Parts: sequence; structure tokens; C-alpha cells
Amino acid sequence: MKVKVLPILLGVSLAANAALWIAHGSGGGGWGRGGKAGAAGAEADRDAPIFLKPEGPATGESKAIAAALQSGDLARLRDELRAAGVEEDLVRAIVAARLAKRYEARLRALQPRPDPNRPWWKNDEDGSTGQTREQREMARALRDEQRAEMERLLGRDPRADDPNSWLARTYGYLPVEKRDELRRIEQDYNELSSELRRELRGFTLPSDTEKLQFLAEERRRDLESLLSPQELEAFELRQSRTAQNMRWRMTQMDASEAEFRAIFELQKEFDDRFNEHDQYGNRIRTMGPDDWRARSEAEKAMREQIRSALGPERYADYVRSQDGDYQQLRNAARRFDLPPDTAKNLHALRDDVPRRAGAIADDASLSLEQKREALKRLAQDTRNLVRTTMGSEVADAYFKNNGMSWLGQLEQGTIVTFDEHGQQSRRRLEQASRPAGR
Repeated sequence: MKVKVLPILLGVSLAANAALWIAHGSGGGGWGRGGKAGAAGAEADRDAPIFLKPEGPATGESKAIAAALQSGDLARLRDELRAAGVEEDLVRAIVAARLAKRYEARLRALQPRPDPNRPWWKNDEDGSTGQTREQREMARALRDEQRAEMERLLGRDPRADDPNSWLARTYGYLPVEKRDELRRIEQDYNELSSELRRELRGFTLPSDTEKLQFLAEERRRDLESLLSPQELEAFELRQSRTAQNMRWRMTQMDASEAEFRAIFELQKEFDDRFNEHDQYGNRIRTMGPDDWRARSEAEKAMREQIRSALGPERYADYVRSQDGDYQQLRNAARRFDLPPDTAKNLHALRDDVPRRAGAIADDASLSLEQKREALKRLAQDTRNLVRTTMGSEVADAYFKNNGMSWLGQLEQGTIVTFDEHGQQSRRRLEQASRPAGR
């Protein structure tokens, strides 16, 4: 039956599509009598062309499928396709396409027409799509209604629960019944935030900051009402701004889940206290001099706490993984198949070379000019070592991309040292002798 019915089905489907397109086009794809999205389903059923109203049990015959297509009776179309032995994925695709056709004209009517006078080389100044708030709300109501109708006809799409689906990958740690609602909450606040950002037009007043803070608090309350404390914790670990900012860094250091959680707890507490922007990038607070001083002190304390949580060796990996120099070396080593320890060993030169430079600076037997020449030779020897290790072409590209920029300062008579947190300090040769690294 499948072999016989599908060629006919495809031909009839094309014809029915054309018929429906003509019907919708000539019938005025507006908002119907009520002019509101809430009546869209009923209006769609009235607008659908009625040709051959199928009756009786589904047979799966080609004529019955054609009649269901032409009548616009999607429940009957579903039943006829199933009776014909059509695979469920194809049934769902055909019914979805016919349903989408009902809403197409109305959704298109909500899209703004391009301004023919706008210069092609300019963007809209406030980033607006051109839709009014009412149009966005109406379009969203239509899409929600379309999804609800699809679910009524065919049930929940099994692909939504596929482990490889976007929804499952993003919210797979939650029960199925909460995933759609969480996605909806996130979408709601994203739209509200975007709307407010457009109204601000790049200039924020204190009262605007209060609105943004209120929006963030409302979002938090909605999340807390939907999710259990354990689910909310899982959400924060995956979708919060802190988690998003941390994820790349944790990948670079190849962090374990336990390490991620330990750092996240400390970083989230810091971010909640000092972040100037909310989840969507809106400025929610302005930092004054006292705030910045408090932030600097809190950041120092946080680094010490992270070191204590990770231990000295893994903390060194954590600091190194965030350094731009190391990232360049690591990327080059991976691209050109250099030995696994290449990046780590070359990056360690920033500890060894300043120690040797400090010894030169503190050598009382050398004149100032001799010290300068010795530092230049040390810098050149280090560059040559990098070229030998990586190859001249790769090393030269690395240096041109500001790799080991501290070598240039060394050649000018400035010794740059790095502490265990990756923070830099500088010492000129003219300064009084002192132990290197201090």
C-alpha cells in the first residue's frame, strides 16, 4: 500500500497546497472577524476551503487522502495517512505543513514591510525588528496556538524527548513536563529584557536600573516557583551567566565536574555581588570608586579560595589555562602536532627567564650597560629556544601575535615577573637591587 499511495499523495499534496495558497491569498490572510490572535484557530478552520467532506471510517485510499487534504480536516488527514500505512514521521511532517499553511498569511501580516528609503549600508539604530510590541505578542500567541493544535492532533513530538534534541540537551536534567515551561519563562524574560533595552536607546537612568533589577528579581521568583531547590541549582550550574562565562575556561583546564562545582560556587557569589550586567547583558548597577576597591579585594580573596579548593598543582593549571600566551602556544601545538608538553614547557619560561634576569640585575660585578646587554642576550636566547622548539615559521607568527610580549620589555631593561595568580609586576634595571620576583 505504501508504494502505491505515496506518489499519488505527493501529487495531491502539491495540488492541495496550491489550492490552499490561492484560498488564503484571495480570502485576505488578515485577522478574521475578531482581529485577535486568540480567535486564530477558529478563523483558520472557517477560512480553510471545504471541498469533499470525508465521512465514515478512514480507508487510506488515495481518493480519501486527497479529499482530506482538500477539505482542510487535519484530524481526518492524519487518520487517512495512518490507514494508508504512512510512517508516523511523514504523517507528522505532512500535517505540520498543512497546519503551518493556515497560519502563514497571518504571521506574515505581522512582519513589518522593509523601509524602501533606508540606506542599505545602515542598521536600524535601536536594533529593532520593526515590529510593535502588540505585533510581537500577537505573533507569539499565534505560534503558541499552532503548537497547541499540533499537539492536540498528534500528541507531543517524540523528537522533543530525543537525547540529541536541543530541548533535551539544554534542559535534560529536568523532568520532561518542566522543560517546555522553563523554555517559555526564559523566552518571556528575554523578550521583556529586549523590549526594555530598545526603550532605553543606549542611555540608562537610575529608574531604568530599578526596572531591570525588578525584572531580574521577577525572573528569579518565577524560576523558584517552577523548580525545586535541587533543580534550580542544576539550572544555575548550566544556564546562569556565571556558568556560561566559566564553561570555556573550565574546558581549557580540562576541569572535572567537582572542580567546576567548587569554582562555580565561589565565582557565583562574587558575580552576584559585583556584576554590573544581568543575564541578558543589561547594565543593572553602576560601580563607584568604593565599589571597585571592594571588588578588587573580594577578587583577591576569591583567588585564594579557589587555590585552596583546587590545591597548588591544579590551581596552577587553572591560572595557566586562562592566560592568552598559553592558549596561543596550546593552539599552535595542537595544529602542528608538537609534543604534548610543548605549550606547558614554553609557558614555564616566563618563570625561569625572569629569575635569571633578576640574577643579572643583582650582579654587583656588572655595570648597568653590561646588565642591559646581558638581558638582551637572554631575551634573544629565549626567542631562539622557542624557534627551535616550534619551528621558525610558527614561532615567528606567535611572536608577531604578541606572544611572550614580556621578552620585548626585557630587551628594554624591564624585568616582568608573574606571581602564582598570574598577576604581573615590573622592575627596571635602574631600581635598587632586590630578590627577583619581589
